[in-house]
Amino acid sequence: MLNRSCIPPFWHPAFSEGFILDWDGVLAETRLSFAAIREKYFEGKFVPLFEAIAALPPDQAEELKKDIYDVEMQGAEKAEAVPGAQELLEWLSVQDIPWCVVSRNCMDSITLAAARAGLQLPEVVKSRDNPPVKPDPGALWSGAAEMGVPSAKCVMVGDFLYDLVGARRAGIRAVLVQRPEAEWKHWADVSFDNMTGFVASLKSPEPLVPWEYALIEADKLKAAASKGVRLSAMSPYLLSECMKKAAEGVLYFLIDDPLSPLSPDQWRIMPGLAPSWLDQPVREVLRALLQSRFPMTEVVEKELRGISFLDR
Repeated sequence: MLNRSCIPPFWHPAFSEGFILDWDGVLAETRLSFAAIREKYFEGKFVPLFEAIAALPPDQAEELKKDIYDVEMQGAEKAEAVPGAQELLEWLSVQDIPWCVVSRNCMDSITLAAARAGLQLPEVVKSRDNPPVKPDPGALWSGAAEMGVPSAKCVMVGDFLYDLVGARRAGIRAVLVQRPEAEWKHWADVSFDNMTGFVASLKSPEPLVPWEYALIEADKLKAAASKGVRLSAMSPYLLSECMKKAAEGVLYFLIDDPLSPLSPDQWRIMPGLAPSWLDQPVREVLRALLQSRFPMTEVVEKELRGISFLDR
């Protein structure tokens, strides 16, 4: 039984209700290299290959698709299980946590690599053959929906930038594995040098600071989370003040008149807020705004026991 000590604002992937796993480099190691393809079509420049296909002439686009397919199938022929991958799948089975694969690889290569590496595929496998494709957030939302788990309660485990960016865009927690020297670690909630280290952490979870609070020291974050903010629904600075306090780690927000409509002044002071929110209940506006950046926050209807509410 897991120790449920990781309460907001802290977090650990062990308490996620669904796991969305990348395939290549996370479960199966195929050692794919697209360097020759990028040299052939794009003068060696790093470009998203599948997205770039649409910009090529039809004949060249078809040739590129075939080249990518051939590279993936050649890698799949030599696939091996990533060290720790089987242990991860066993842990998920014991914990009865559903999981799926969301990959940019073609389905043929995933199926072949699974056979070569001795890996059992889950019921839900999303390949590039059934778009959208990462980092489009729709790819992750689709995987979560087919598992029957709310996307906000899932975690994405990947080894590449597209996994992390896709997770951030989808509002899903992100774990980076197998890339200790990655320049884009900052996109992840947490990173592990290898899969075996990740599995060890799942078995003995310790509280982690999530991505949105990465710049706050753990002690300060814990102190802020014990406080709430009570605000007047009529304050023109209601939204901006709440976002400011949320960025400091405050989790709970109480409004004196939650059904009060969002005023033009409140809308003008909050840059980027869609006009469609005008005249909508300020509680719902605040809830949507907070959740988009600080998913652990709550707009509450009354004061909570153990939380010190301050007037703003």
